[in-house]
Amino acid sequence: MGDDMDDALLDKILHMQQFWVAFSFLGIAIWAAWYSWRRDSWKGRFLDPMQVQGLIDAGEDPLLWDSRKIAHCKRDPETIKGAFVLPLEQIPERLRDKSSHRLFQDLRGAQILVFDNSVERATLAAKLLRDQGMMNVALMRGGLKAWRKAGLSTEPLPEEKKS
Repeated sequence: MGDDMDDALLDKILHMQQFWVAFSFLGIAIWAAWYSWRRDSWKGRFLDPMQVQGLIDAGEDPLLWDSRKIAHCKRDPETIKGAFVLPLEQIPERLRDKSSHRLFQDLRGAQILVFDNSVERATLAAKLLRDQGMMNVALMRGGLKAWRKAGLSTEPLPEEKKS
């Protein structure tokens, strides 16, 4: 009698529209969480500031890309010496405008190290660069804060980047 009741209850649940709606929403939520995690995670290289300095000292001359927000640059108007300063928000437009330029083509093979105040922003910037064909892109752990903590020097931002 108990098994018949369990089977009847299970049959009733499986034939309820609310069950399938809830089950579908749960499946969509799990997929969305997985997709978001996969999309935002960086599958490429990470280097700490001392490794980056080692590349510079070895003469490898990587392009250091500061993708911090303009507001962050105003609050902290310094960057790593020789860094290219272009906020994440401006990357798509600038790359689209310059995509046929010879210097842009040269960047496709360059070693690029992206840094920002947050790993999420640096990851998005690095993915934008990869999407434009720049294959040798890495992230610098800890951004400018870690660079300074390692005792490495900075320089003032160019005047046009401060405003």
